[in-house]
Amino acid sequence: MNRRFQKKLAAYFTPPPPVGKAAFLARLPQPTLSLGQFVGGQARYIQKQTWLLSLVVLVPVLWGTDLWITAALLPFLVPLAVSEGAKSTLYGMEELETASRFSRKSVLLARLCLIGTFHAVLLLALTLLLGGSQGLSLGRTGAYLLAPYLLTAWGSLWLSRRLRGREVLYGATALAVLASGSYSAAVFLADDLFALGALPWWSLAVALLAAALIGEGIAFAKRIKEDTWNLSFET
Repeated sequence: MNRRFQKKLAAYFTPPPPVGKAAFLARLPQPTLSLGQFVGGQARYIQKQTWLLSLVVLVPVLWGTDLWITAALLPFLVPLAVSEGAKSTLYGMEELETASRFSRKSVLLARLCLIGTFHAVLLLALTLLLGGSQGLSLGRTGAYLLAPYLLTAWGSLWLSRRLRGREVLYGATALAVLASGSYSAAVFLADDLFALGALPWWSLAVALLAAALIGEGIAFAKRIKEDTWNLSFET
């Protein structure tokens, strides 16, 4: 087939420009979904055991145990959140999520924000309960509870940008065990760390860990976007 004939054939079968396309699309129903509805809807996809196991940290308080046992349990909340974040990778659903209505980044961040908010409420409740029962100020109680949790959360986010799949979950669990064990050892071997005079250092540590966690969270969100971009070329 010569080139001239090809051009005539292409010109003959060229579809006309659409007429009234914009008006037609405007008449179609456009489902709206607010940010609150989207984030709230993601709560249904978080496993029930994640919520229930998070509540385990309240058990020692109800049994009347001291602050230190509860604080040593808090790092284990982090692997629960990591397991939700790594769910799509563990079950090989990353490529499918790139074709869904909502981006993988939005879904993952929404679920992690829900779990993080739930953990924040638990930490607040523990601070109020333990601070009042053991005669400690709320500031000291909050610092002693937040430090091991924030350390594990920051370290787990750091690992999540360098490991993949089950390795992230194993790394976060190992970090939780290390943080919990180190905290428990410090309680028995280094009483001076928990004296009233050391409170400014605890406050500084909590502030630095919180800032590091926020920074690592921003880097983690960028990593999700890069991973999604790479998957779009692999599919």
